[in-house]
Amino acid sequence: MNLQLRRHTVCVLCRLLLDRNIILDHNVLPLIQDIISAIIDSIEDDADEEMTAILAIIYPSVQDPGLQLQLLRNLPSSSSRQSLFRRRLALAFFFHDPASLSKLREDLSDLKAISRNLGKSNFIVNTETDYSALAASIATLAIGLDDGDPPRMDASKEAIATFNNDLDRLALRIKAMFTQIVDTGASHMKRTEAKEVLESFHSCLVYAVRTKQKPKGMMWGDDVVDEKQKNVMKSFVQRDRASE
Repeated sequence: MNLQLRRHTVCVLCRLLLDRNIILDHNVLPLIQDIISAIIDSIEDDADEEMTAILAIIYPSVQDPGLQLQLLRNLPSSSSRQSLFRRRLALAFFFHDPASLSKLREDLSDLKAISRNLGKSNFIVNTETDYSALAASIATLAIGLDDGDPPRMDASKEAIATFNNDLDRLALRIKAMFTQIVDTGASHMKRTEAKEVLESFHSCLVYAVRTKQKPKGMMWGDDVVDEKQKNVMKSFVQRDRASE
């Protein structure tokens, strides 16, 4: 299959994945996914520009956050190249920027950039918030972030600490978003769904993406006890022992 035919085939099949009747057909959907898988896996590692070219055709053709998420959820991701294809597209959707379509795997998870992007108006929770779009965008981010591309096992302590600190800031921003959503009453189902997506993503960041869990807080809530707090606690212990 020549280059032009491969590009055209993948793009047509991706358009089919936007059809709800197609994705609900358990006979047709696996066939489409198998063909997409075979084409993506046939792209050589040294021909990465071909993958980028295919993604560049797909990216501008899907603008609605709900349809973007539907496409991503139904794209195959069982191999490393399929996962890279899907993650690049997801992050391009999230940032509204085609730059992610050509990024190397190790450059995809820019936690600082993700946190900055979440500060934009379409992620601000207020009376004008489109909760369906918000939920879809956060679910899209979760696909793009995947495992967060943590530092290698032999990385320095500083690199690991930087990764975890950036991740904590991102988790804190996500937590601030879902705590602002008031979803009491059956009339707020879209709010409830958005809140659940945010809470699920927050849990994933804290318990799955972080290289290790933060130490649990003592007496002062969830934060790690700092040296000043330790000294205060130590003085309490010494005072109790002296009175025995």
